[in-house]
Amino acid sequence: MTNPSAYEQRFTRAQQLQAAGQTDAAIKDYRQLLAEHPDELPLTLALAAALIGRSDSDNEAEAHLRRVQEAVPSNAAVNSLLGQLLVRQGKYDSAHSYLHQAIQLDPQLHEARNSLASLALYQGALDEAYHWIGSLTCYNPTSDVSPLLAQLEMILNKRHAPQSFFCGVAKVFSRSSRTQGGPPGEREILAINPNRYDGILGVTGWQRIEPGTLNLQLLFNFTEAARNIAPLFYESGESVCYPQGYEHIPKARMGYWYYQGYVQSQGQRAPVLFRRAVTPNSEEVVEVFAERNLRETLKLQDGTNLLCYLATPSTEAEENDWLACKLDIHEQFLSEKQAFGRHQVLYQGHEGWGLPGQRPTLHRMEKYSLHNWLEPNARVLDIGCNIGCFGIEVSRHVGHYVGFDINDSLIHIARRLARHHKVENCEFHTWAFEDFRRANPGTFDLIFSFAVHVWIGKPMQDYVADLKQMLNPGGTVVIESNDLKRNDGQFFSNMAAFFEQGFFLLHQGQLFDDGVINRGFCVFKRLD
Repeated sequence: MTNPSAYEQRFTRAQQLQAAGQTDAAIKDYRQLLAEHPDELPLTLALAAALIGRSDSDNEAEAHLRRVQEAVPSNAAVNSLLGQLLVRQGKYDSAHSYLHQAIQLDPQLHEARNSLASLALYQGALDEAYHWIGSLTCYNPTSDVSPLLAQLEMILNKRHAPQSFFCGVAKVFSRSSRTQGGPPGEREILAINPNRYDGILGVTGWQRIEPGTLNLQLLFNFTEAARNIAPLFYESGESVCYPQGYEHIPKARMGYWYYQGYVQSQGQRAPVLFRRAVTPNSEEVVEVFAERNLRETLKLQDGTNLLCYLATPSTEAEENDWLACKLDIHEQFLSEKQAFGRHQVLYQGHEGWGLPGQRPTLHRMEKYSLHNWLEPNARVLDIGCNIGCFGIEVSRHVGHYVGFDINDSLIHIARRLARHHKVENCEFHTWAFEDFRRANPGTFDLIFSFAVHVWIGKPMQDYVADLKQMLNPGGTVVIESNDLKRNDGQFFSNMAAFFEQGFFLLHQGQLFDDGVINRGFCVFKRLD
């Protein structure tokens, strides 16, 4: 085997330096080698690739690339690098040509596809952007572009938004906009971009825009919103002007998604536009536009937590009372850590109300065949009622409903929902199971025990005895398991306690209503 030459050893060392992030040292070695070996095209290309990320070396990088391109016009990597360099220089037509040529020569060239996608987003060519970003899933399946594809699909009307709204919590913070030598703030940007100002007024119907923006540090993952909520409109980076010296900012951001919605703090809300860059300077940051000064009207200070409500655009005006109710219950729900409710989503939801939650009420009622056990004059008890969606729906079909839960914040939400829906035969209380039994000796015609026996912590025989004591003769119990795989695997065998205490089985089954947990359920009738 031939030993590598001194040139090869030095070239390999420079490449290793570059791979290790020591770009300056690598460039120095490349230049020294090229001075000694000016005809080495791989070396020339390596130097150009190292220089291409440095704006102060564009001319040198371009000269090296064009030299290689003239010698080897069919080299895909050279065409791709030239295209990327020309994009940064603002020579977009030429950049397109070189990048397309690179992909024709090597369809697997991820960098060229990514550059074309970025350029299309910057220029506002969203159909083209969708083409190139979609192709990345074929040629580079490890890259997660699904949030960006979802945003494009919704704004291009390729599919409907999965959700009508999304709620999360964010923290107010100040940005030192226009410090000495720093980038311009939104007040200045609006002044030199009348198209942005007029465009926002046009889509919102506002009379004015409060100068400056409200800056929010997100306490939720914006990716969840991007996948589920349709943007109101898109603003290309190319359409935004920045003062001299800062023209690179809109190029780096590529463009901006705008979402309509509200912010709420302490029960007070205001309509806003949320703005999110395609490539934000921080994953945790979003900016807010409003017609009024939100710090004054909502009494906000740095560090204040507030509710963010992002809504999919709709041709139908949202009913004001229901909007207020949704904001109130989410502000309450998200104000503290909840034991139930993944990804800041309500544990219970109601399809008929357009209220998303992990566990859809109407679907559950159908699975339990609940219409068979509801009587117009029945007195119903719900042990662990959560936010009351299930109970409010049941109360429409029975004489009286009582729900209790150990979590006081959930009871506040249940009462707020009941008040909105004007349900008067429905009451909610904050109790632990044993406290409720001691304080409420009355009996019921129907009892719900949904996935709570695991948390109550009693042997099933004792728990069934308690239920029997609380139930009128001929009354019905609907009992549901927790996770059949994780913490309630003996649920169905434990149901023997009902048979042993004189109950008659009316119905049993399983459900997978939240798409995550397998649950079992049984419906029993007390015979004596």
